[in-house]
Amino acid sequence: MSLRIAAGAVSLAAMLGGAGVLLAQARQEIHQAAPEEASTTFAPGDSEWRFYNNSADGHRYTELDQINTATIGAMTELCRVRVGGPGPFSSGILMVEGRLYVTTRLSTVALDATNCDVLWKSNYVPEQAEVFNTHRGVAYADGVVVRGTTDGRMIAYDAVSGQEKWRTRAADPTVGEFFSSAPIAWDGKVFEGVAGGDWGIQGRVMAFDLRTGEKLWSFNTIPGPGEYGNDSWPGDSWKRGGGGTWTSYTLDPETGELFVPVANPAMSFVGDARKGDNLFSNSVLVLDARTGRYRWHYQTRQHDTHDMGVTSPPILVTLKDGRKVVAVTPKDGYLYLIDRKTHKLIYRVAATTIANHEVPPTVEGVRYCPGIYGGSEWSSPAFDPVNQTLTTGQTDWCVTIKRMDPLPAYNPGSLYMGGKHVMDKDSGGWVAAFDAKSGKPRWKYKTPAPVVSGVTPTSGGLTFVGDMGGTFYAFRSSDGELLRTWDTGGAIAGGVISYTAGGRQYVAITSGNISRSSWPQASGIPSVVIYGLPREKAAGVTAGDSGKGRSLYGATCVGCHGAEGKGGGGGPMLTGVTARYSPAGLTDFIKYPRAPMPALYPSVMSEQDVADVVAYIETLK
Repeated sequence: MSLRIAAGAVSLAAMLGGAGVLLAQARQEIHQAAPEEASTTFAPGDSEWRFYNNSADGHRYTELDQINTATIGAMTELCRVRVGGPGPFSSGILMVEGRLYVTTRLSTVALDATNCDVLWKSNYVPEQAEVFNTHRGVAYADGVVVRGTTDGRMIAYDAVSGQEKWRTRAADPTVGEFFSSAPIAWDGKVFEGVAGGDWGIQGRVMAFDLRTGEKLWSFNTIPGPGEYGNDSWPGDSWKRGGGGTWTSYTLDPETGELFVPVANPAMSFVGDARKGDNLFSNSVLVLDARTGRYRWHYQTRQHDTHDMGVTSPPILVTLKDGRKVVAVTPKDGYLYLIDRKTHKLIYRVAATTIANHEVPPTVEGVRYCPGIYGGSEWSSPAFDPVNQTLTTGQTDWCVTIKRMDPLPAYNPGSLYMGGKHVMDKDSGGWVAAFDAKSGKPRWKYKTPAPVVSGVTPTSGGLTFVGDMGGTFYAFRSSDGELLRTWDTGGAIAGGVISYTAGGRQYVAITSGNISRSSWPQASGIPSVVIYGLPREKAAGVTAGDSGKGRSLYGATCVGCHGAEGKGGGGGPMLTGVTARYSPAGLTDFIKYPRAPMPALYPSVMSEQDVADVVAYIETLK
């Protein structure tokens, strides 16, 4: 069963776990920042984000430039809303007709895309024991949103009201099958694959009728007898071959090709009983979206013993020379470019630390990089057509795997792994951009925490991305210069999108994720945060007075930033800061500071005080 909560007092009260929560308390806990007045009109010229990766081809690029390299200093948090209790939150975000759609393990939520208001929320009550606790979003088409569940159901909701339209049981959780990936919809169909490769399932991908939920076709990602590729599995090892899918998918509407990322084979870390290439594990698998028939594949790693499957959606790119290619970043830490005509590899380049990829795990243990959490986890590279770059977020975290002795027997519904892992103490990540045609590095930025979020380049010359430490970044796309950061208060493990509503550009992200106890720095309550440029100044605020600002600066700021902003007290120098930040950006820094800078607004400084201090800082050359 599911519990649907409509907009209003009941929805707000239920956000934190039940109708018994008082409305006032819910409002206080949900809205961490006061939302601005929402635009009530979604204009025909406004832009949306209708797929997990923005478009069916997966580029993630958006042709929006209201927020750009000149105005990024003024971008500020407009609102945030909690969408669930502590737990995993790696959902992509869709924006359609002014509504944001996200999922948690059991909830599907629709939000106003301008002010974080909850429009509806449906809480699913599992019908069987759940296999795992993570989920990555919905598909949208024709007024319907569709998701899978962690106990193997597919559910469709009316996109406006949240009313359930149909439900289909399509996977068997008793053997480890479940749905975690964000499906995609096209041509009246919804495409979804079964997760649970590490439980020893036989993976498959399916198409469902968007109107009724009827299963239209199914294709085994681990082929059985009589199917192409079964000879790469000795004996009956195919029955437990893994090959799950657990992120999302890509589609070419012109050719009708569905691109499916297939993860690792089972048993994990040991290949003794499954000698051979083990198709279609670790592959970009291409199917006819209308019929489910095999078209072609590219396998990034044969006979994988390191858990380095293809887990992020491929993206489809047309290079300047006209070649149609596929770009993909598996967990092995490389960026691959594959020719769609010849199905051959064009290049493979390292995007993070690589070590001992070809050394099978031993009883004594083998350390290899990246470890079992990527490389790339569930988010694709992004294609920037202006700079002709492919940009990827990566995990830089090594692992030691010790092969089990004796090996465990297969037990339906239990993890089917032949090794135990110990992650390195130190971890980090990368944001790396490569020339799309040659694969040559353009720029790289080392992050203090793994990067598993979406990567989003814009026409405004910016690339947005977040890390598992909760830092949200804005880079200049052309050269990778870091222009801004925001501390979001929670690990960023899901969507980073941009769109317009009422003629105004917004950036929405997920924040707050505790999906594995071993993720370093993972913290926070699952929340959606919306950023944008400030509206007009508050009523009654006049232009800043630098004389008054000088006096206020002396009373509150000089101890850290020094006389005339020259530093010396532990804070950064402020001389020349106006060359990098606009007045609105400086205002944002003072009103919403990052530690260790103290919060002075509004308890110590008024809106007018802040304007006066900014006016004084502008005089510091």
